[in-house]
Amino acid sequence: MPIACSGWALHAPAPRHAALEQDVETDVAVIGAGLAGSSLALHLQKLGINVALIEARQPADGASGRNAGHVQPFLDKLQALKSWPGGGQPFVEYFVQQRNIVYEMCSRYGIDGDAHPGGMVEVAARPVAALQAKAREWAGRGYAVAEVGRESLQELLGTSRYGYGLHWQEGGSVNPFMFTSGMVRVAQMLGAQVYGDSPVLDCRREGERWRAVTARGSVRAHRVVICTNAHAGNPFFPELGRTQYPLVACALATKPLPQSVLDSLNPARVALTQVPTGLYPMVVDGRRRLVTATIPHVGREDDARVYFDYFRSYLHKTFPQTRELNIELESYWTGYTSSSSQAYHEDYAKIYEVADGVTALMNLGTWGNVMGPLLGRHLAQVMASERWQDLLLPLEKPREVANPQWFGFKIRRIMVPMARIADRLNLA
Repeated sequence: MPIACSGWALHAPAPRHAALEQDVETDVAVIGAGLAGSSLALHLQKLGINVALIEARQPADGASGRNAGHVQPFLDKLQALKSWPGGGQPFVEYFVQQRNIVYEMCSRYGIDGDAHPGGMVEVAARPVAALQAKAREWAGRGYAVAEVGRESLQELLGTSRYGYGLHWQEGGSVNPFMFTSGMVRVAQMLGAQVYGDSPVLDCRREGERWRAVTARGSVRAHRVVICTNAHAGNPFFPELGRTQYPLVACALATKPLPQSVLDSLNPARVALTQVPTGLYPMVVDGRRRLVTATIPHVGREDDARVYFDYFRSYLHKTFPQTRELNIELESYWTGYTSSSSQAYHEDYAKIYEVADGVTALMNLGTWGNVMGPLLGRHLAQVMASERWQDLLLPLEKPREVANPQWFGFKIRRIMVPMARIADRLNLA
């Protein structure tokens, strides 16, 4: 669906950036103006490196303007990082230091991202060993996280449905479209050239430089960084499009609710997610709307009423105070996620060495709202210092994954239908 259908963009239209219609030169060409590319452009420009940011449509058109709006300050399944430099510990330490990057950047640069650091709550029907272990792991790293029971959850969320949860006092929510658009604005104010509606058709070597070619112009640069996430369908370096597991997702926003309702429905305004199903991650945005996301049925991606009815049924079951309310659908949208792993929550970002002078930062997975700006900042620091040995992620060659559609098949045809049954029968 067009990005204008996204509930994040619907009431916060960003200025349109003109297409590239000439040949320009710069230090670095960044292809893709999402969360990662926008952060990279901003931080490179701030470090004195001139950037041209090229977007096929308009900034935040992809997953950066379509995701669920969660700001998750912790990581899952750290064992997936064992093969990274230092066994992954340098990366984890950097992540811990930068975990509040969304709120820090909004404050530092005056970005209106409807960013709310209200914390997060993961809920379950009963104590879960994996959550207990996670609480111990991250409390040991200095996080304010507590195991909570039914009584505390009732105070935080306004529901007695769940008997156990983790209350993270950091993290929260953000409007990812507004946040990404804000980073682009700051990058432009710092001197970056920004071009929209300019899909790159070719990226070729010319002597010591690279030229990114669009339909009506080109950018000639010392280095190119590709931040297109999925990259599927792009004619330049097509091997990048075969490095991930794509997954269709959908999201929706209700019409604004009366404040009197929100005083009892998630009064703490935390970002909410359910374990193990994660069927209805939910945030309350600054316009008093409930925003959620889910995985649609195969062949019924555009049937908004089906997923709104699922969500409304969940609300009525979880928050009985909503049963007499006329909760209405405001907007519904779809999009793609791109993961580097077919195991959920092992989908860490990748940095690829595509060619000499061409790098790709892609496959941000489920933590893009934090991982995109964080890795954009880190990669800018590495590029500015020219100390590639300081890179916290392994610098890999693009490698085609086996059975790329298996992840989507497993999630959409097996796991999500089973989760819906479990939810309907109150088994989770």
